[in-house]
Amino acid sequence: MIRKLLLATALLGAVPAHAFGPAAAPDEVRIPRMRGMLDWRPDGSHGLYIRADTGRWYYASLENDCPRLVTRSNVRFIAAPNGDFDRHGVVVADGWRCQVASISRSDGPPDYYSHHRR
Repeated sequence: MIRKLLLATALLGAVPAHAFGPAAAPDEVRIPRMRGMLDWRPDGSHGLYIRADTGRWYYASLENDCPRLVTRSNVRFIAAPNGDFDRHGVVVADGWRCQVASISRSDGPPDYYSHHRR
């Protein structure tokens, strides 16, 4: 029995740390109370800006392009059971699951209309 325990301990020590998933980046955050989200805006198909109920903006970058995100139709967010939205969250756009890669604080989306008015 002791031999099996020692063998199991040795094998666990040999597993690289990245085998348990990538570590969060130092500037990575989570959005608290995602149900209280006020607004969101796509950043093309590779990310989106999310405004929390506190008024603070966040940027969620996606692991892969999510082309159906651009239309802003039928989008929902799958957060953790406690309501927080983090790098393990998912954006579902018109039935396509788009995995979040990271979330960071942001100043908000660029003011597109102020730069393109005539």
